[in-house]
Amino acid sequence: MDYLTNPTSRKDLRRLAQYLRKLFDVAPTGAFPVLMVLEKLSDVFKNCNYEIVEDSKLPAKTMARCFQNDDGGFTIEIKESVYVGAYEKGIGAYLGFIAHEICHIFLFKIGFKPIYERSFDNNKLPAYCSVEWQAKALCAEVMIPFDESKGMKHKEILDRYHVSKAFADARLKLERL
Repeated sequence: MDYLTNPTSRKDLRRLAQYLRKLFDVAPTGAFPVLMVLEKLSDVFKNCNYEIVEDSKLPAKTMARCFQNDDGGFTIEIKESVYVGAYEKGIGAYLGFIAHEICHIFLFKIGFKPIYERSFDNNKLPAYCSVEWQAKALCAEVMIPFDESKGMKHKEILDRYHVSKAFADARLKLERL
């Protein structure tokens, strides 16, 4: 499911990634401390929080999700196995799932709200005005600072930024464009 929102570009999201890091008092370079940011979520965004839920509460392919509360805030639900994998093992994909949901909240709070309540099947919207693409792209920019990672090899990106293989692959692809 996806929603239409205000258009933006990868270049703009790259700048917003730096702003997101500043909001949470995170250095502009280096690995993004996803779990520390998750802990600060309610300090930075009023009425926003997270819950660790039993794996069975969410659909099989949903690792985490974010929804708006009645008070205008948001709650991120994270499967217990995902949180444990991120916390105890530092699994890059799990950290990415959590960071993606944080990015949804950030984008919403700065004005990238769904334009109307209609949802679309995945890949039916142009990427630049897709809520899902924007959160995914911002997440990648936050987790792997573009300028700092220029010229790095795949393993260097994995080791330095604690991201999934897919994120490292996507980052290297951007540099080739």
